[in-house]
Amino acid sequence: METVVPLIMLLVCLSFVLKLTFMPRWLALAECVLLALAVAGSVDIAITQSKTQIQEWLASPDLMLDTAVVLTVDVAIQIAFCIVMAGRTRSIRERVIKSMLMAVPGLLVVPVVFACLVEMIFLFTGIGFGTVAYAFACGLLVVVTLAVCGMKWLLPADGQRLELIFYLNCIIAMLGIVATVNGRTAATGMDSTDITALGAVTALMATAAFTGYIIYKHKNKHLI
Repeated sequence: METVVPLIMLLVCLSFVLKLTFMPRWLALAECVLLALAVAGSVDIAITQSKTQIQEWLASPDLMLDTAVVLTVDVAIQIAFCIVMAGRTRSIRERVIKSMLMAVPGLLVVPVVFACLVEMIFLFTGIGFGTVAYAFACGLLVVVTLAVCGMKWLLPADGQRLELIFYLNCIIAMLGIVATVNGRTAATGMDSTDITALGAVTALMATAAFTGYIIYKHKNKHLI
């Protein structure tokens, strides 16, 4: 969990930056400003958190299951955006759907940034909480803007960035499954092997393979 959760946070941030590269400049700037305002406005909640409480949250199976639901919805939205962008938008309905999917940069980026704010407050002890929050918000606005410009420079083709968003969200979905399991297994392992069941499955597989081979040979014989 100590490795999976930070990795998911990093991938969510990358997906967020890549998503902003497809937005108009005014919309991307508005998204960045709203995110910075959300960070600055959550300082009162951030100062009430503790590292012990955060570790208890990460170890809570119920909370991780709830987070997995949000993660799944977020991944579904981003993958749907990739599919819509890859196709042609002809009707007005398709354009509306495309605009709606584009306007959602990511549902998980807000809690990720909030977690970073909590870590910044723990790191810069002795400095006013408001000062840390506003400085972090301003720095976040600058960093995200530079990251968006850097992504457009490194990957100028829209298809490359779109494909990268798709792959990143697939990885996020798989890591979300790992984080949700959290050391638990869905079924209890067995110490013994059922020889009868194993033999039946093996015989079924052999029969299916032999039948498929006969059908394949029969079709090729007629083609010749």
